[in-house]
Amino acid sequence: MSRKLEMTDISVLQIGAKDWTSHIHAPNINWQYTTILDLPTRLAYQKDPYVLEQTYVVLTDDILTSTLLSSQINHWPARRTIYFANQVTPDFQTVLDERQAFMVSEKTPEAIVGYLQNDLHFEQIGFATRFSEQQFIPMPPVGINFKREGRFSAQFIGDFGEAWQQIGTLNTSIGDLAPTVENLVWLDYTQTNTVAVKLEFVYYRDGHVQKRQAISGDALRELTAVGGLDNYQNYQILVFASGQGTLDLHVLHQRRSRHGLGLLLPGDDWQLTDEHEEVLSYFNPGNRQSPLVVNFSSMHAHADGFDMRESMNTLESPYLLFSDVRMQGGAFHIGTETYEKTIIETIRKTMKTLHLEPKDVILTGYGMGSFPAMYYAADIKPQAVVLAKPIVNIGTLTENIDFPQAVNQDWTLDVRRFLAGRMHPDDTNGLNQIFWHHISQIDWQKISVSLMTLTQDEYDGQSLPQLLDFFSAQHTPLTHVQEVGTHMAKFPEMITFMMTQLMYLKDHTRRGKGVE
Repeated sequence: MSRKLEMTDISVLQIGAKDWTSHIHAPNINWQYTTILDLPTRLAYQKDPYVLEQTYVVLTDDILTSTLLSSQINHWPARRTIYFANQVTPDFQTVLDERQAFMVSEKTPEAIVGYLQNDLHFEQIGFATRFSEQQFIPMPPVGINFKREGRFSAQFIGDFGEAWQQIGTLNTSIGDLAPTVENLVWLDYTQTNTVAVKLEFVYYRDGHVQKRQAISGDALRELTAVGGLDNYQNYQILVFASGQGTLDLHVLHQRRSRHGLGLLLPGDDWQLTDEHEEVLSYFNPGNRQSPLVVNFSSMHAHADGFDMRESMNTLESPYLLFSDVRMQGGAFHIGTETYEKTIIETIRKTMKTLHLEPKDVILTGYGMGSFPAMYYAADIKPQAVVLAKPIVNIGTLTENIDFPQAVNQDWTLDVRRFLAGRMHPDDTNGLNQIFWHHISQIDWQKISVSLMTLTQDEYDGQSLPQLLDFFSAQHTPLTHVQEVGTHMAKFPEMITFMMTQLMYLKDHTRRGKGVE
């Protein structure tokens, strides 16, 4: 599947002493210009003078001191300002930091166009090259034992020797790497004893090797740049091992490089725990007023991404998005104590940045994201939870061996292996109790729940009566809407329901009335 970046239209308002318009030759960029002094007049002629009509504002002066300009930026949406000034007054810098402005190092018109087209677009380009039967061709050397567990665990056991030996090849797709653009990669794997792994990216043109790039050691646990060639035609990823022990290969994560300005979205955050689990989050401070909405992504089977960004922008409140793309499409945003602690600390850090309390927080999610929205309520104690198409009994979901054969390609089986450490029928109840034990630790009378369900939800539909009984026993303030359809149906209605509930909660929070 091709993942070439589409050149979507971008509108820009340049503010500075010198007009760059004549130097902008990109057909997809609508470049407009004003001086600082002319800015109020320009805004007065807009349909709504308080709205930023452009995608980005670019400040092209080397010195930023204007209180008029900083005041305007302070009222515009966050993450929409680009600057490169080397002299900024402290008050102006505070505004730029609070509005999450992007500081870039290069200051020419050509460089700014490059940032806009390559690094600050909103297309989320990330995917996994997996060690599955379809994508990984194992080549175990003599004396090395090879076995699979699930679809995303390829294990090699034995003594590989001191020199690197090839143990397999990862299949790639045309478009995984776009010409001239780098991908950032990191490898999800485990190892024991002295065994080590190396990846070698081999680029071809006209049937000949054009270039080789090798990654090993610490670079595999970091976001390392590969690609960036002008004219390659295709590439392979060769996998090597050395040393002695067990090597368990899971997923090679690849994301289009934004050259330090984000990963999946401009300005998002990537964390890797000590146990090598990544936590992807995206914070937009909105208008910095309560409530803070925290959304957990649903399953992403084929491409990495955050959910609900565009919808959240219409709410104008601060929001924090999480994306879980471990294995094929996520593991319900839970896992080790360190992983869950990282999620909780990220939420609390965001609350502290905004000077908000737990009563100012709303947790949301649909599908796979509904689970963590309720799960982490026990830790955050929010004012409300907004859910759709809930999945709560992970054990029941993952014991159905027939279910994954449709579109999920054994995702549920690997979730079971990942969370329980094995795939065994005796683990069903224990996996189910992860959810019920955790959420029972708080008083749900103090948390408002908005819930949308579907009558033929085949994912975890049988758990709905159990969930409703729990909320009833807890005397939870509950708004429940039910639609006819299966799990994948009624997506527009679902988004409408969630945003309507969030708007209602926001309005009541800001009026100081609480939730009725």
